[in-house]
Amino acid sequence: MHTNLSKIPLIICSDRVEELARLTTQLAAEFDNIVSCQLNQFEKMLDREPDAHVVVGWLQPSAELRLIIEECRVRKHPLLVVLKQLNQNDISRLPEKMDYVLIPADTQFSLSPWIVNSHQVRQSVAALEGEIEQLESRLEERKLIERAKGLLMKMHQVDEDAAYQAMRKSAMQSSQTLAQVARNLLQTLEALK
Repeated sequence: MHTNLSKIPLIICSDRVEELARLTTQLAAEFDNIVSCQLNQFEKMLDREPDAHVVVGWLQPSAELRLIIEECRVRKHPLLVVLKQLNQNDISRLPEKMDYVLIPADTQFSLSPWIVNSHQVRQSVAALEGEIEQLESRLEERKLIERAKGLLMKMHQVDEDAAYQAMRKSAMQSSQTLAQVARNLLQTLEALK
């Protein structure tokens, strides 16, 4: 991350007042824009600081922590979760999708690199989600093209290559994509039924 860490808005939330104070004090040396809050204020803080990074100090995984993680995911906030306790049975209470950073509360290291890492994790996940969305869109377009090609083959008694070439020629002449030509063809044929 090429931005100055001290300028990043930081929301700190905890289920315990003493942990909230500890995290705020620890991070105040490196961050100028810190907002501390309890769970009941969390969504308001996210609304107020849409570009904030989030640090959550929690005793152990719980339904409330899961909601915070989900809210940060939906709003695309980088998230660092600092847990006091993590037992084997508690792991199932955490979301399966690891698009946040999880560290133990007793770490002796500065939290800043972990906050930077949470930003990088969020960016990586967003990039992967974008790629998946593009691939799904291409797959849907491919299905449309195949359906339209099949209908042309059936209606005009032509082979697959001839149907494809006819669609391709139409796309070039109309300055449309092959998928748009297929969509138009399918809509026209649906209207004729």
